[in-house]
Amino acid sequence: MITYLKVRNLAIVEEFSIEPGPGLNVLTGETGAGKSLLIDSLEFLRGARSSSEMIRTGSDKMSAEAIFEVPARMAATLEELGVDVEKSGEALELIVKREIATSGRGRVLVNGSAISVRELGDAMDAVLEIHGQNESHTRVAGQTYRELLDQFGAHEPLLAGAREAFASWREVSEQLRELTTAHRDRALRLDLLKYQIDEISASRLDPSEETTLRSERSILAHAREMIEATAGAFRLIDEDESSSLTQLGRAHHLLQPLAREIASLRQISEDLQEITYKLQDVARTLGHLSDSVRHDPARLDEVEERLVTIERLNKKYGGSVEAVLEHLSRISDEFEQLSDYESSLGKLEKSEAEQFNAYRKAADKLSATRKKSADVFQQAIQTELRDLAMEGTTVRIELSTATDRDSRFPDSIAFGPEGYDRVEILIAPNRGEEPKPMQKIASGGELSRIQLAIAAALFKRSARGAAATLVFDEIDAGIGGRVAEVVGRKLQELAAANQVICVTHLPQIASFGSTHFHVWKEDVKGQTRAKIRRLDDHEERVSEIARMLGGESIPASAVLHARELLDAARGKPARARA
Repeated sequence: MITYLKVRNLAIVEEFSIEPGPGLNVLTGETGAGKSLLIDSLEFLRGARSSSEMIRTGSDKMSAEAIFEVPARMAATLEELGVDVEKSGEALELIVKREIATSGRGRVLVNGSAISVRELGDAMDAVLEIHGQNESHTRVAGQTYRELLDQFGAHEPLLAGAREAFASWREVSEQLRELTTAHRDRALRLDLLKYQIDEISASRLDPSEETTLRSERSILAHAREMIEATAGAFRLIDEDESSSLTQLGRAHHLLQPLAREIASLRQISEDLQEITYKLQDVARTLGHLSDSVRHDPARLDEVEERLVTIERLNKKYGGSVEAVLEHLSRISDEFEQLSDYESSLGKLEKSEAEQFNAYRKAADKLSATRKKSADVFQQAIQTELRDLAMEGTTVRIELSTATDRDSRFPDSIAFGPEGYDRVEILIAPNRGEEPKPMQKIASGGELSRIQLAIAAALFKRSARGAAATLVFDEIDAGIGGRVAEVVGRKLQELAAANQVICVTHLPQIASFGSTHFHVWKEDVKGQTRAKIRRLDDHEERVSEIARMLGGESIPASAVLHARELLDAARGKPARARA
């Protein structure tokens, strides 16, 4: 939902900012006061085409920015667009800003990351849905018609089955494609694979060998120095008459008689004994090294040659012995498949056919269920339309298919992870007319009410609801009285699960708002400026709704009626008329 909106230099708006609340937000004001400019700013933020003519006279640029709270599931889509996101539980914050200058140049920022206008439209597709006189929708509440039908019918288990079966078939199909492609150059590929297998196998690589060889090379390369150093150190410690061990023994012998009587000397004597033991261990190790190390140029050459072989294979096949051995395993499997091409091809063709049949059964079952749900959904929408004074409007949900000449289905039916159905909502606004695609018919107000009917029917069936902020403009065109009250109640009902923003001229609809904004215009230094203010005080709302009922000269009866409308919208009993 939108938590903050700020607009600068749009037509007669110098600057305004609002904080829409959850639930139903209503905007009211006199005709021409600038209510539609808020819709224009939201359209601008949704990725609509812009023009420098939108900029307020005397200004260099216009801008709109908003803060959205959106579902965490959108993170992946935003990250693909290069937008940085921070999750906070089940939601994440989205800061969207768009500007356009008088030169026609503009920019779009989402969480500080620059993206294109087309990418903005993709990002906002499931966040902000606007229904008004200039709209041509193929979506409702941020969802495609197919998604609406699947949500209404609770088809998620069947959808999951179809997606899983499709993924399994695609995996085997890709293996089959690769094998078939490889067969075209089979002889050359077999020769190459055999050469690589023989080369790697002949080397008899061991993952631990390289480290051992490098250690041995260091010893062999410094054998002469090592022999001299270890022998010399051994003599100094143990062999000469003045060696360290001899001197330690004499020191220990001098202290030993007194160590029995004097505690401090006893500790020193024990320390000397401990040092003697450790030095004896060191001497033995030095002696062993001195005897074991040999100057062996031939062995050094062997080690160097072996390391050159290992490094060459590493560089050629993966960077490490482990990677080279993994490569050997892969090409051995490929060599075996190509060597026994007919057998491998037969197995994969059988598996591919089985996986496709499993997918086709899942898609057929999903399609059959969709047809049943479409009939129920159609009737539910029809019922909602009757409440909205559109009794003469006919709704038909039509399932069709597209074609793909490479399709495995009969009649070249195109298919995908969600099956093969294309869902269209057809509308006939008047009796006797042939239903046509919804986005091609009806006036702005009629289209908004049709969208409301669809959303209301969906909301009553689905506990989840959609995540988009829904904006309705001109939804009250051509209605009044009892029908206006029904529309208002439906908006209120829909707003229980979605944030709804509605521009209205009807007091019956305005009374249902949980957040109410008043728009007016005034002259500032000879220029007209649009202003907007949130009506937080109850009496302010009463006055505004009374103005909508009775005009600028507000009679007492209009004030009383306004209170009754507000009370009725909240389920309070009607006040007694004076």
